[in-house]
Amino acid sequence: MCPTAFQLPTVNTSSFINLFESRLADSLLELDQEVRPYAQSAALAGGKRIRPQLVHLFSNSEDDPPDPIIDASVVLELVHLATLIHDDILDEAQMRRKLPAMHQEIGAHSALLLGDALFGYALELASRFPTTKVCAVVAEATRKTCSGEIRQTFARGRTNLSLDEYVGFINDKTGELFKASCELGAYLSGANDSLIEQAGKFGLCLGISYQVYDDLIDAFMPQDKSDKTVGADWSTGKFTLPMIFLYEEATDGEINELNELFQTKDKKELSDSSHFRVLELLNKYHVLNRSIEFLDQHLAYTKSVIDGFSDESLRFRLIGFLNNFSDKLSLVRTLKTSNFLAV
Repeated sequence: MCPTAFQLPTVNTSSFINLFESRLADSLLELDQEVRPYAQSAALAGGKRIRPQLVHLFSNSEDDPPDPIIDASVVLELVHLATLIHDDILDEAQMRRKLPAMHQEIGAHSALLLGDALFGYALELASRFPTTKVCAVVAEATRKTCSGEIRQTFARGRTNLSLDEYVGFINDKTGELFKASCELGAYLSGANDSLIEQAGKFGLCLGISYQVYDDLIDAFMPQDKSDKTVGADWSTGKFTLPMIFLYEEATDGEINELNELFQTKDKKELSDSSHFRVLELLNKYHVLNRSIEFLDQHLAYTKSVIDGFSDESLRFRLIGFLNNFSDKLSLVRTLKTSNFLAV
């Protein structure tokens, strides 16, 4: 995906990210020699660093964030990195961050084990905190992230997937790590239980919005504009928001057509006329516009969650954070259905 990194309006993000990148690089030096170069290649290739920024956002620290905030950010980014490596294997993706996906470099078996090693190392780092709370939050978020991905994998090829089921998947597979990032930033800064809970609620809401955005990018972004493989959802039989909306509107005859196409094992065997037919239906029922409307509505709900914070400075930072995300919708609004099914 190609959007630029989030920017926070009142927090020195660049200074924090520099500290984070340095700590991340230092942490990777502890890995076993055989694993280290591949972990470094994957972890230091860039990225939006959303989860570290969420930790920082709720830490109430600017120029000199305390070590626990930076360390927690490293832990969560390592978990996220492990999920990306595994996701690319499942989706048979060819590219990540403008580089060959890790399984393309070292093979699916080794990449799977690398992801496992990063999961384990993240929990090892979490266990070094003087409280078990950090390890517990990270472990729970990791479990739920994997659970959400497993449930979505089990649902591949199911053309009767409901909107509620889809939201449930992405709540876990993306929202839980966002939630953990916000909660730990607040917890490590001494926030009370009420604020920590509210922080987690914001993280979940933002995570759902972000995954919907990511799914629209996968469906509609031209490959030459993206830094990762697009079209992976369709090619692996994964039902996301655009197809759910299309199935809700299509006639019985059109659904029969779509079922034939969707259940074709090798999407590359589909003819140009088959692709055009799906595009025609997406246009006919204004699926992209409806998907954007859904995202707008969820962002509005996320804004209402921000209103529940009593700290005016925090509210201002969160609104700036969310507005920056909303600006990215300008990219989605320029997309067309002409690239759907790009594989």
